[in-house]
Amino acid sequence: MTLAVYRALTFLAGPFARPLLAIRAAQGRESADPARRAERLGIASLPRPDGPVFWFDAVSVGEGNSAVPMIDFVLEEFPLASVLVTTTTVTGARNMEAKLASPRAFHQFLPLDRRIYANRFLDHWKPAAGFFIDSDFWPNMLLSAHERHIPLILLNGRVSNRSYGRWTRHRAAASRLMGAFAYALAKSDGDAKKLSDMGIASIDCVGNLKYGVPPLPFDAARVAGIESAAAGRASWMASVTHRGEDVHILKAHMAISDKFPEALLVIAPRHPERGGEILELARSFGFAASLESSGDKISRRHGVYIADVLGGLGPYYEYFDVVFIGGSLLDYMDGQNPMEAARLGAAILSGPHVDSFIETYDILKRAGAVTTVQSADDLSERVASLLSRPALRDEMKSRAKSAAERESAVLDRAKEKLRAKFRDLGIV
Repeated sequence: MTLAVYRALTFLAGPFARPLLAIRAAQGRESADPARRAERLGIASLPRPDGPVFWFDAVSVGEGNSAVPMIDFVLEEFPLASVLVTTTTVTGARNMEAKLASPRAFHQFLPLDRRIYANRFLDHWKPAAGFFIDSDFWPNMLLSAHERHIPLILLNGRVSNRSYGRWTRHRAAASRLMGAFAYALAKSDGDAKKLSDMGIASIDCVGNLKYGVPPLPFDAARVAGIESAAAGRASWMASVTHRGEDVHILKAHMAISDKFPEALLVIAPRHPERGGEILELARSFGFAASLESSGDKISRRHGVYIADVLGGLGPYYEYFDVVFIGGSLLDYMDGQNPMEAARLGAAILSGPHVDSFIETYDILKRAGAVTTVQSADDLSERVASLLSRPALRDEMKSRAKSAAERESAVLDRAKEKLRAKFRDLGIV
């Protein structure tokens, strides 16, 4: 009944789809290109290539990054195939378009979840198989693909405790929906159990695929530019921050600046379009601040610098020894992935609210590579302690990098499982 109501409501919502997309485009949350916006209605803007097409759905930036090694793997395994990658966000699209190195891989926006749009999309692309990343469960799309006997594989499958509680109240709907997946690679044993309870019959657990992503690239000249602005100063970074956190981070930086008068903070928001609001906030605290997107390069005059350019975290993670991972400080947040910073050897700090990445943080905690903070005051004290104690800082950096490198073998385990499953499902 729950799925029937959902499908009926999404059918009735049809007249509102185009106005909604127009509003989102005006807000910068949707493509301004009419042809690309039509993709959200299931209307392809590219012709279908010859041969098999393997479809990867990766909601946004984090999921897209973890999909890249799997996309490369599929292209290697199937030399005559192409890969279609879908995302729902503009930032996710830009990220994927920058990272799809093969001419056999291309991007489209995922349609809004109406049955007519899903059917239009599937009629055009005719995927040989579909790969969904993390927890992207769109009922109409999943059920339409299942009805066409398209093998669907869930990669890095995870279910938060909050979502699991909701699904267990609707077990029949969950079983029908999750039964659309022929196979799942869960990111943890706990997630595997939840996904099995929800209706996926065939599941393996190899670990979190995000650990297998190569270290973020960085340009040596860019790192040198950061060093020229930060050398000799007490400097730290707050990365992938969410709305509501920045004011606490800036309060912490005020306290740090009292102890270290030339302190420098780099803030990299999770959504780069928030750069302007963070700039105004930083200036309201009295900091000299600029946006990377404005072309104003980081310099010694800055007390705060906002790295609001998509895909540019590599040089900062390479340079900064102390990194606070955002999306974690306030109680409505679920955390962000700390492994990218750990791979490049940063001492990690985080807020307590990391439900979506609890296993990741447990790995780093067991390694002694992460510190949890509860408030702006706590954050300022812990950052100041790390900045003034180089031996402790270097030990945390070393432990973080070692832990991240140990976990990176997940990719080889995933490939081995998928090769066997491709044979079982007749995907050749």
